[in-house]
Amino acid sequence: MHDHAPVGLPLGFTLLRLLLLGSATAVAAWALVRPFAPAAAGLPVRRAVTGAAAFGGIAVLLAARASWMPGPAAVALIALLVLPPVLRGEHPVLGRCVAAAAVLATAAAGAWFSGPPSSFAYVALMAAFTGVAWLALCPPAADVRLVGAALGLALLTGLGSVTIAGRLDAPAAGDPLLTRVALRGGPVDVLVVPHMPGWNLVHTGDADLLVGNAPTAMAPARPRPAASGRWALVWLPRGRGDLWLERAGERTTVVVDTGAGTWTGPDVRGPEGPDYASAVLAAKLAGARGDLPWPELTDADAAALRAEVAAIGGPFAIASDSSRRAAAAERVVREEAARLVVEVLPTARDVLVLGGEPRGDHLAPWLHPPDLSTPDGQRYARALADAFPGERPTGAGLAAWTGTSADPRAGGGSPARRVVG
Repeated sequence: MHDHAPVGLPLGFTLLRLLLLGSATAVAAWALVRPFAPAAAGLPVRRAVTGAAAFGGIAVLLAARASWMPGPAAVALIALLVLPPVLRGEHPVLGRCVAAAAVLATAAAGAWFSGPPSSFAYVALMAAFTGVAWLALCPPAADVRLVGAALGLALLTGLGSVTIAGRLDAPAAGDPLLTRVALRGGPVDVLVVPHMPGWNLVHTGDADLLVGNAPTAMAPARPRPAASGRWALVWLPRGRGDLWLERAGERTTVVVDTGAGTWTGPDVRGPEGPDYASAVLAAKLAGARGDLPWPELTDADAAALRAEVAAIGGPFAIASDSSRRAAAAERVVREEAARLVVEVLPTARDVLVLGGEPRGDHLAPWLHPPDLSTPDGQRYARALADAFPGERPTGAGLAAWTGTSADPRAGGGSPARRVVG
């Protein structure tokens, strides 16, 4: 189903993250130690700090993917970061003035321009790097030291904020994404399937949420038949990006990385999407990547349906949906009904449900609740309750858990996936 790009943290982003972490640590440490260091600190050290601050500020700009910042503002910021290492000698007045202007202008830009919820931390990092770069050109007077120390503290605070929020991490590219975010009213669990370029199914808990790929493209997550929680369809472009979530007026973003591969499976917008997502969730909880077969009719399913037709014995109706599995199942059911000379009547009292909301006594095998009395079933139910509270166990999920569990005590294997009919 997947044509994967290399999995894991991309090399370019890894280097960018290391550059940001290293430069922020070095610059912040120098700025915080400077008030307590001898006043006659050498100019070569300060010039090295301006260079580290320039690299760090540019790394922040790249890591932030600051499309929310107008082009001229980004160019001006880069110029302010690059100019201090180029200047020679001490420039106390110029350094003080430009540092103050850069910090104020960057902070104002962050407050004015509409960016993601993480933009404030990125703006703090950009402003602090710029301010320290220019203050390093000034002799270490008392006011320069104190302002520099404040900017060093801002560097560490901003770095801690984006690190804790996971902005310096990247999910496995092209692998289904399972994460948890904080929003007003409590944490929200999020599953993105297949987490590849194109249409993606976003699954959350029961809370009212808006989901989208941009703050101007938000849509409500809604319930789906025979599935717990809420679901939304979001188009994701290639590579790293943001998935936007909103609840009760508060917004946050989830880092996504769809990679450069191509999803070759069926359209996740179809009715089988939630069942597939349930299996993917179980596989993720068991430690697997989540590459699973699309739900299809197996030989065991077909045999169970034939037995159900024989057990009904009289006229029955069929309730179905537009999924490929339901269509294949209906062909099997009608063929068996014709062989047994049993009428299929839309008005019959007995209904054999092949898709949609499970109701009544005659259900297709995949619509039955899973058997959670076994050791595997109990482990699956506990893991699901811990990782995705409120999620209902499914037969597809239990089969995926049994077939992929890393627990050596788990037995069984994945069922054969052969299309029938």
